[in-house]
Amino acid sequence: MNCEDLKLYLPVYLDDELDISGSLRVEQHLADCAGCCREREEFLALRAALREPGLYARPSADLAKRIDDAVRRTAKVQVRSARASWVPSFGWLPSFRWASAVAVIGIAIGFAGLLAIRDLRTSKQQAVATAILAGHIRSLQADHLVDVPSSDRHTVKPWFQGKLDFAPTVPDLSELGWPLIGGRLDYIDGRPVAALVYKRRMHNINVFIWPTLSSSGNSITQEDAQGYQILHWNGAEMTYWVVSDLSYPELLDLARALRGH
Repeated sequence: MNCEDLKLYLPVYLDDELDISGSLRVEQHLADCAGCCREREEFLALRAALREPGLYARPSADLAKRIDDAVRRTAKVQVRSARASWVPSFGWLPSFRWASAVAVIGIAIGFAGLLAIRDLRTSKQQAVATAILAGHIRSLQADHLVDVPSSDRHTVKPWFQGKLDFAPTVPDLSELGWPLIGGRLDYIDGRPVAALVYKRRMHNINVFIWPTLSSSGNSITQEDAQGYQILHWNGAEMTYWVVSDLSYPELLDLARALRGH
């Protein structure tokens, strides 16, 4: 782990949300790097300062009551508007009008919940994409691109046995211009994952694979960061992340080839 990696993992480590392996790597780096130790202390000092009681303003009883009254008045107006807009004013249907109003409110709450879940998923996926990019850059800089150097998938696939709780598919794509050069273990999203490494001319491509319970997201999504292309999709109970400095059209060809195996 280098100093750039530590900046990504330090907040998660200090919140006790990093797995054991990742925590050990952070602690090992902190033991050898005085600069990162200072950054950790500054982070802890800032977090402690933000928790000072003096930073929080509490409303007076009068202001709290006025806010409560305003909320109640607004709620009554909205209910009356919903009743008038959604239900004909038949005197013999009062219970139906109230049921409609409740239904409208329920739909609004449900829609807001769906938006919150979508934002949460987007935030989570962005965090994984950041870790994926860090893993790719780390493999290039630390001279640790592969643990098992081989172009033979029958050598690479058995190497993962006993090291992971799943068996990754290792396609042979050499005839399509994507020779396999090996594989390694990596740590993404708090768990060990398989990293397959392919090559295109002078470009290295990392393909990260691990199990997923999600049945959605089987279409290929794309984003770019720091000059790298990152592609992602789910399929066959696995999640796939592909990253390289190749152009998007070329990397998309590889993603489609992987999806076909």
